[in-house]
Amino acid sequence: MANDPVESERFAMEEDGSFCLGIDIGTTSIKASLISQNRRLVAETVSAPSNAFMPSVSAPRDGSEQNIWLIFKAIEDCLTKLGPDQLKLVSRIGVTGQMHGCVMWKSKSVSIEGSRLCIKTNEISPLFDWQDGRCTSRFLTTLPKPESHLGVSTGYGCATLFWWSHNHPEYLEQFDHAGTVMDLLVALLCSREEPVMSLQNAASWGYFNCQTSTWNREILSDAGFPTRFLPEVCNPGCLAGTVQTSWLGLKPGAKVIVAMGDLPCSVYSVIESPSDAVINIGTSAQLVHMMPEDFRPEASPATSISSVAHFAYFNDSYLAVAASLNGGNVLAALVDSFLHWCSLLGSRDHRDKEGVYTKLIDLARKAETNLLVDPVLRGERHRQDDRGSIANIGPDSLCDPGGVFRAFCRGIIVNIESLMSKDELKQVGVKRIVGCGSALSQNPILKEELERCFELPVLYRDDSDSCLGAALFVQSLPCL
Repeated sequence: MANDPVESERFAMEEDGSFCLGIDIGTTSIKASLISQNRRLVAETVSAPSNAFMPSVSAPRDGSEQNIWLIFKAIEDCLTKLGPDQLKLVSRIGVTGQMHGCVMWKSKSVSIEGSRLCIKTNEISPLFDWQDGRCTSRFLTTLPKPESHLGVSTGYGCATLFWWSHNHPEYLEQFDHAGTVMDLLVALLCSREEPVMSLQNAASWGYFNCQTSTWNREILSDAGFPTRFLPEVCNPGCLAGTVQTSWLGLKPGAKVIVAMGDLPCSVYSVIESPSDAVINIGTSAQLVHMMPEDFRPEASPATSISSVAHFAYFNDSYLAVAASLNGGNVLAALVDSFLHWCSLLGSRDHRDKEGVYTKLIDLARKAETNLLVDPVLRGERHRQDDRGSIANIGPDSLCDPGGVFRAFCRGIIVNIESLMSKDELKQVGVKRIVGCGSALSQNPILKEELERCFELPVLYRDDSDSCLGAALFVQSLPCL
């Protein structure tokens, strides 16, 4: 569990001091944080947009793919901003990022040559990320039942690999390895031929038994799954290797920890007590509380997909997680719709997305509404085929864009509460909610609706950060 909140300030390094570096490969951006190895102080945090989304050729309607070259270019941008004078002092590196997704690559397709990043783009697949919807509910019913406490959903690594093996098996023949995009970065830093994956990310792929720490190899093999792609798995905090080649100031010998999931790292950066729940609203949304120390999930096959899942955390503990696919992305879609309408109606100022977002917040401050919005534009993992709706529309309901915006904010919060109710939180001893995430921190209307819905004290933390959590966790490791 994380200790006291981080005090953000620049500081002079002790003569024998060094940095811990956290890198977060997010859905839309990359972040990197440097903290002191000896003190809980942030030296610097930087970010860069990845702008990596690309059209899906294999699944034009439902696919969600990202360009690996653009993701790694954004990582380089972040490291460049930190600068070689600081990076040369890095002694430990923790990589985290978007869970569930899958990328395939050929040996030696990504390397550092003469301090320069080299990617053979024809020998590496796109990142098929957590939003990928190619595995329909009908397709998922054809897959074998996992021997795991977690079910399998579209966007999960094993589901994606099943889809390729069923529909285009020849595509897989060109690749040697598979993992999360974070595993690929760790392999690059350590010059590893074979990737290694943390238990957190293996569980997020599906078909992994956390009790035995093993893949469901026999089940997968019998179903024709390409088991050669399943990486070696170890616990969070295990050493994956050391930096082998200088890169933008990073020096050989820096220790690299096996890549971690962004959700556990985000929680680690802010949670202060077992009686805290954490709600994180960014692109998507998660509501999380800690399970008792002695909790162990059932090792029996999952029977159905629940709205609450138990994710591996740190130190052999678990989180109860209500994960929604619908968070800030819903409000982004609403703002994009407003701008598109303005464009179609001939408005000259239809590209100021940030300005429209700010104006909608201002209008919503004064607005009330009876509109009922179910904001599941992407469905949910336990209701994959559902889509959003608006109900209770009266004669004037759509005349006030501020009221519409508030209704969408309320719908996002109510949807999260339907996944893990306020009564459930109180029953397990939750006394406070810690609110974090970019979409929540920048939106006072979401905050109002959160407090109204859950009726618990809320502490807002702007310093919640997966990359910070990754850096803090590797800092906490006693020896490597």
